[in-house]
Amino acid sequence: MAKKEEEPPEGKWKRRKDARPEELIAAALALFAEQGFARTSLKDVGKKAGVSKATVYLYFKNKEDLLLAAVQKSVVPILDFADEYEIDSDAPASAMIRTLVHRWVDEFDARGARGLPKLVAAEAANFPALGQLYVDAVLQRARRLFQRILKRGIADGEFRSVDVREVVHLLLAPLIHGQVHVAALGDHDPTFPDLHDYLDTHVDLFLAAIAAPQRTGGKPTSPTSTRKSSSEKSDVE
Repeated sequence: MAKKEEEPPEGKWKRRKDARPEELIAAALALFAEQGFARTSLKDVGKKAGVSKATVYLYFKNKEDLLLAAVQKSVVPILDFADEYEIDSDAPASAMIRTLVHRWVDEFDARGARGLPKLVAAEAANFPALGQLYVDAVLQRARRLFQRILKRGIADGEFRSVDVREVVHLLLAPLIHGQVHVAALGDHDPTFPDLHDYLDTHVDLFLAAIAAPQRTGGKPTSPTSTRKSSSEKSDVE
């Protein structure tokens, strides 16, 4: 009978300065993307980060705990930035939507979390706490953020009156689909466009659909007038 692997006794190991939780999370995200959640062990994570499995246990009690921490440390700060941007910006609502949609993708990439939406979608049924955390801490926050921006656009006369609680799903669903598709099928689907180009087309169509009717005698306004070149998409301070 195989001997059950025991967790290290609490207090036996000292935390190492070179094994910060952020480094372990980064190693775990890379491994989850490369070989999947089920095939990745904490020993693998420690090896990737250059530490022992015992060191990993100082921060995370199991692999599920590590994945929850990855969502909290990698994705939630993206929404923190987005909330601050929405509060501080005086840009038109259409420009804010375009900026934040592109920044969302860029920040996932910058934090090594590109494959996280795919991983959450794949593991949520087996790991309900992960699915609930992602809905509550990520999706619901993103929906509330974009609902506020949509309301601002309506109040400013930029958008026609719509039910923002319904319309926000139409805005965000293609964004999430694009991330999952690229992570899951990108290597097998060369006809799928560059993700930023795909999102530009989506935002163009979305803004055109909710644009306020032009006033009689008013100057035509294009909902795509704030579209940025690829070199400008990451220049938000």
